[in-house]
Amino acid sequence: MELTPASDLSLRSLSTLFARSFEGYFVTIPDAPALFDARVRSEHISLTESRVARVEGEPVGLVLMARRGRVSRVAGMGIVPSHRNRKLGAGMLLPLLEEARVRGDTRMVLEVIEQNAPAVKLYERLGFQRVRRLVGFVGTPSAEPAALEEVEPLACARLLPDDLPWQLAPATVAGLALPARAFRLGPAVAVLGDVSAPTLAVRALAVAPEARGQGAGRRLLRALAAAWPGKPLAVSAIVPEGLVDRFFLGAGFSYPTLSQLEFVHSFTRLDACYGARP
Repeated sequence: MELTPASDLSLRSLSTLFARSFEGYFVTIPDAPALFDARVRSEHISLTESRVARVEGEPVGLVLMARRGRVSRVAGMGIVPSHRNRKLGAGMLLPLLEEARVRGDTRMVLEVIEQNAPAVKLYERLGFQRVRRLVGFVGTPSAEPAALEEVEPLACARLLPDDLPWQLAPATVAGLALPARAFRLGPAVAVLGDVSAPTLAVRALAVAPEARGQGAGRRLLRALAAAWPGKPLAVSAIVPEGLVDRFFLGAGFSYPTLSQLEFVHSFTRLDACYGARP
């Protein structure tokens, strides 16, 4: 197996390879170059440092690598069905771990679907430690019309805490672009995915600190339900368990089938305690 920079391929080719690498996976990944490009931009994925796995010259897998400061993240790793169960995963990731260590990164993080037992075992075998469990929520709140103000995603990002998983971090939310859109109702702001989709994907939701615990967030959910009647709202499994469970469950939401685990591989003794954070 040979690893080559993902930047050697066109965006369209990478989108197709990414979709093929996740065929039959727990979550469907569409072959959509525009969505792939949006993911690259908002999550700070480096195509130069991402890798395409090749066997006899044929692309058979992809590792997307993101970087912020001295932290790296495996933003996605998959292998096409014809080359699975050949123990390629470790060979794809180990060189990237070494590259991160050599350049001085303090840690590498990733998220993996909890129900994907083989992947969980692989990451643990490579030295990754569990940090926390990530959950999502689905529901259809009762509709309550209100005047929503469209704002930039940055308005929501500014209200988010720093110690969040990569996909929910302020830097990711601030980098979201159309078709993602953000809406404010009083002190609460939500960022949605493509509102033309059958389900409203809630990418982030935050309330100004001085107004928390006063129902502003739930009023915003009801206003969103009224603005797009009949559409369920869904939050991906990227939220730390226990952070907002009471809020969403109290609003009539439930947990989806899948959850995720956040993992970290520390490169310095200074960061060894990161995996023990609540």
